[in-house]
Amino acid sequence: MRSHSYLSYRGCPLLTAFLGLLLACGVCFGEAPPRKQTEARLLDQAALLCNNCFFGTSDYYYCFETPEAVLIGYQRAAVINWWDKSKNYATKLHPSWTALDVPREALRVEYDEKHIWVMRADQDAVQKAGGRLHPIIQESRDVQLTQSYKRDVFTDKRCQDAVRSKSR
Repeated sequence: MRSHSYLSYRGCPLLTAFLGLLLACGVCFGEAPPRKQTEARLLDQAALLCNNCFFGTSDYYYCFETPEAVLIGYQRAAVINWWDKSKNYATKLHPSWTALDVPREALRVEYDEKHIWVMRADQDAVQKAGGRLHPIIQESRDVQLTQSYKRDVFTDKRCQDAVRSKSR
């Protein structure tokens, strides 16, 4: 009768592979880097709207000035419209696809290397447009923007300079 020991010479590569997998999972699913919190002010915003879309996406770009840097992020929202590109009929189905309405006064934002989180200031507007607040918006009031410095869609000089300096 032959016994199988995982600590024998033949089982050692299997044990090594298992421990390596555990270590890789710990690194991959480790804690995210901490977010930086700061005061920010909206400098400029721009929209690349989907025209005559039957399930397309529109991109909404935002440029924020913080004491540390100028941050640029975008929100991609699903769109259903036919004739008027300013309309989005998908928000009746999914109110969280409403474009972020950022106030011009100072607001708190959080950010890391890839994202910017902004408190959704238009809760009342979303509630009026959709009747009731969608569960996704109720649970998470922060809107996650993806940082991107690839498109120069702004009219503010500081925002344009931030795009040029980061795209080099």
